[in-house]
Amino acid sequence: MSKYDTLMTHSVGGNPIQNAARYSHNSIQGHHHSVFGIAYHADMNNLRWHMSVGCLLDQNSPAARYGKMAVLKRPILGCGVILSDLGNFLVISDLHIPYHHKHSFDFLWAVAEEYDCYNILNVGDVIDHHAGSFHESEPDAYSAEEEYELAKKYAQELEEMFPEMVITTGNHCNIPVRKAKAAGLPTSMLSDFNHLYDLQGGWDWVDIHKFATKGGTPMLVPMTLNKRGWDKKVRPL
Repeated sequence: MSKYDTLMTHSVGGNPIQNAARYSHNSIQGHHHSVFGIAYHADMNNLRWHMSVGCLLDQNSPAARYGKMAVLKRPILGCGVILSDLGNFLVISDLHIPYHHKHSFDFLWAVAEEYDCYNILNVGDVIDHHAGSFHESEPDAYSAEEEYELAKKYAQELEEMFPEMVITTGNHCNIPVRKAKAAGLPTSMLSDFNHLYDLQGGWDWVDIHKFATKGGTPMLVPMTLNKRGWDKKVRPL
C-alpha cells in the first residue's frame, strides 16, 4: 500500500464531486477560479476528498478581464488548509503574479500563522505571463519586460515569506515553455523557474505532487473583502 494518500496537481477537472469519486486518493487542484469547495466520496473501503481552492487573482486587473462576461462563474478568492498530525499544510491558490490581489500575501501569511502551517503547497499559476499569452493581451496591461521584472520582485517577496514550497506548475507558469516549443526551440535552452525569477532554490516545481497527510482534514479559507479590500479576518468555511 502506498504511503501517500493525497495528490496535488494544477487541474484534474471542474467538478469536485466527480473528482472525489474518480480517484483512490484525496486530490487538490486550482485552475478553476470559480470552483471553491470540498467534496467527499465513500465506497466500501475508503473515504476520500477533493479540494478546489479558487484563486487570488485581482479581479479588477487586465489579466482578469477575459472573465468579465461570465457573471454566473465569479472567481472566488481564498486558499486551502489541511490539518494533519504530520504538520498542517497551507495550499496557495492561483496568484497570477503580478496581477495578484494586493492583499493576497498578507492574507496567506495570516492563514499560515493562524493554523501553524508547517508545509507550504501551491497549486500553480504562480506567474500570469499575460504579455506572452497565446490569447490577445489587454492594451493597458504591463509590457512583457515590465511584467517579468514585477514577477521577479513579487516572487522574491513570496519566497521570503515561504522559503520552501512545492508548486505544481500551471498552464500560465508554462507559457515560456509553450512559446519556446511553438518557436521550435528545445526546453533545454530555457532556465528553470528558480533561475528565471532569481530565486534561492527552495521552491520545487513539479507536474504532480504526491504526499501523505495521515488522514488529514481539509478546509477552505475565503478571503472576504470590504470596500478597502481584505477585511483582515481569517474565517474558515
